[in-house]
Amino acid sequence: MKRLNRWIVLCMIITVFTSLLSACSGKGSEPNTAQNEENGNTPVKIKWFVAADWYKKQWDAENVLVDKMVTDATGVTVEFISGNEEKLSAMIASGDIPDVVTVWNIAPQRKILENSGLVVPLDELIEKYTPDFKVAQSIQDWYRNEDGHFYGLPNYFYAEETMQEEDTLATHIDIVARRDIMEQVGIKPEDFNTKQGTLDALRKVKESGIKYNGFSMIPAYFDHHNLVHFFGAAPEAKDGSWQDMLRTPESLEAYKFLNQLYREGLLPQDSITLNDDQKMEKIAAGSVFAKTRALLRWEALYQNDNNAVYVPVGPIKGDAGNDLYATPSPLSGWMLSMIGTESKYQEEIIRLFEYLSTDEMSLNVFYGPKDVAWTYDDNGKVKFTEQRIKDFADDPAAAQRKYGNDTFGWLINWVPIKRTWPEASNEFEKVMQEHDKYFEQFAYNDLAFEATTVQGGTTEAGVEAKIKDYRAKMEAKMILAKSEEEVEKIFNEMPAQEEQLGYQQLYDYKNKAFQDAKASLGQKFAYPPNQ
Repeated sequence: MKRLNRWIVLCMIITVFTSLLSACSGKGSEPNTAQNEENGNTPVKIKWFVAADWYKKQWDAENVLVDKMVTDATGVTVEFISGNEEKLSAMIASGDIPDVVTVWNIAPQRKILENSGLVVPLDELIEKYTPDFKVAQSIQDWYRNEDGHFYGLPNYFYAEETMQEEDTLATHIDIVARRDIMEQVGIKPEDFNTKQGTLDALRKVKESGIKYNGFSMIPAYFDHHNLVHFFGAAPEAKDGSWQDMLRTPESLEAYKFLNQLYREGLLPQDSITLNDDQKMEKIAAGSVFAKTRALLRWEALYQNDNNAVYVPVGPIKGDAGNDLYATPSPLSGWMLSMIGTESKYQEEIIRLFEYLSTDEMSLNVFYGPKDVAWTYDDNGKVKFTEQRIKDFADDPAAAQRKYGNDTFGWLINWVPIKRTWPEASNEFEKVMQEHDKYFEQFAYNDLAFEATTVQGGTTEAGVEAKIKDYRAKMEAKMILAKSEEEVEKIFNEMPAQEEQLGYQQLYDYKNKAFQDAKASLGQKFAYPPNQ
């Protein structure tokens, strides 16, 4: 459950990519030969497969500024091919691998490509062609194959050794409440620092009978994943072994708290049946007072009412008084890009990878070319040009086609983007930046825990799927239970049932992966309170 929730952020990225690329389907163009000859680059056209069938970008160096920038600088034109992982498996079976392959970093096809000799070790290409290309050591170590080589470059990887003192880790662990409603009924953000204070605040909202646009106010949409973090459940035992957070005392405490909220009418039954889109409809209608889960966005509400603002509250401490250590967005990245062994353009591609891997190129890829789309302000933050602002105000879709922003992010590094994020230009942006800053203070580097993700296609993956399904059913029963005693009874019966589903095999898999990851990172303990 933990891993599933943490990867939901990728769905948001996919949504953004899809919307931006839907208009980028114009006819591809050939490289600017004169410009490339001037730069000393031989024009080449490479085939790049992306294992994501929603990705429909077509290269257009004549009309898309980012594409033109890349082609002019490197001589490379890209023919993108997209498809699902099954299509990639067919390519692997036939041995017909394109020049570049981009695949989810935990997909089973990744290791097959590496171990079958279908992709070339990047460390060898770098040594041969681009010796000044410095790939962060943590990236090399994290993606190093058993043969000693690393074969791909990730996007969205947080390399700790490249981070600066002011850099923080993004997290989706949060709890927020409507500022306007709090002011109406006399609630303060710090009231949510304890379970009792939270109960009293939500009871105030319920008892006030307050309505918004004719809708009765739902006191809370809270979830177990966030609460178990608030209460300080540890993913690592005191002896350094991996610990299942959902089997901890704090997990039971979170279920009991959700159950109490439900029994008091402070948490609706549909909190466990509605999907995110349906919950966001209620948020947009203005009928939700407090919520957890940062991915339940509220922009639509703010657009209709600038006074309807969600602000950070809490976080709620559990009975043990443990501090919150929030899991960040995945630190090991998302997709991994590799170079085919049979490619005739290995030198050109590794030089392209080097070009795309600079901090400033991440900004160019995300916003559009520097000086055309953006510049730095006096504080080193990104500042959009007047022309870009005008273009997006006049026709956002056309502007996206023109600048090509965020359509070529397969090697993007989020750290420099986050570090130079533009200053807030309106109240909503200001509130969101304050929100992120508030909860990011609790985030910690949990890279070692990401190794516990089960590889698809394994026996353990099947076991995990069965256990997740079972836990989802039991979670609903616990939240809707008639008493706290019933919650505890269900919780205490779960381990025996999970053992029958193969839990011990799954645990051994995760613990071994965790110990191996800590060893590679030079860590004895990975959870801050244990260090």
